[in-house]
Amino acid sequence: MKVNYAGTVPLSTLDWRGKAAVTIFFRGCSLRCPYCQNHPYLEGANPVELDFVKEQIKKSKPFVSAVVFSGGEPLMQNAIIPLAEFARENGLAIGIHTNGCHPERAGELVKRKLVDRFFVDIKASPDNPELYGKVAGCGLYKAVKKTPEQVIVSVRETLEIADSCVPGLELRTTVIRDFIGSKEEIASISAWISEHIKNREVKYVLQQGIPEYSLQENLREIQVLEREELYDLGRVAKNFLANVSIRTKENGEEVISDSI
Repeated sequence: MKVNYAGTVPLSTLDWRGKAAVTIFFRGCSLRCPYCQNHPYLEGANPVELDFVKEQIKKSKPFVSAVVFSGGEPLMQNAIIPLAEFARENGLAIGIHTNGCHPERAGELVKRKLVDRFFVDIKASPDNPELYGKVAGCGLYKAVKKTPEQVIVSVRETLEIADSCVPGLELRTTVIRDFIGSKEEIASISAWISEHIKNREVKYVLQQGIPEYSLQENLREIQVLEREELYDLGRVAKNFLANVSIRTKENGEEVISDSI
């Protein structure tokens, strides 16, 4: 079996906060978010043997407690199942970074007990197909085959699977000035999570987007949100959710406290 391979970070403390992990990046994605920083991974093929990727995991095993599959979109690849099986056989916790568009494979991993934590991008409120489609690149790129409504159906199904079956769930929104992440938009996303996700311990993270690395060139001149601006958005989310954090380049991850 071949893997459409993008690269490996042998030791990461950023891709799964609180764990040392080896992170495997895959090529290919079903969406084309205009702000995507990993857009070099979206196109092209770099097929490698399954055993090559297993060897990357094996090399890191003495130093890590987890493997994170990222991309690109890892759930697009058939190889995710045997790689997750290999990780489990080697005693590693398994994390999946996903855009939520592949609930069938998410369900298969859950059924086989091959995932411990889902990290799901929630790009806008699922109650707003027009905005979700804009942020996901629907209608802008031929590679995006689903309509905004179809994307949302898939994301909802993935979240339901993760919420029902896996104790660890992190939802993430990348914030780009004047593109996605106004106070009203963050309030709408947070309210939707509060209403639809049963796990009261769900973690919601607002990520500081870095526009200069965006897929869409006309976003690259946008000013990065300052840490204080992102923190204010975190306070908005905190009105709806118990477990909210922000991530910035300058300060890393910060938990939004209950105090004002």
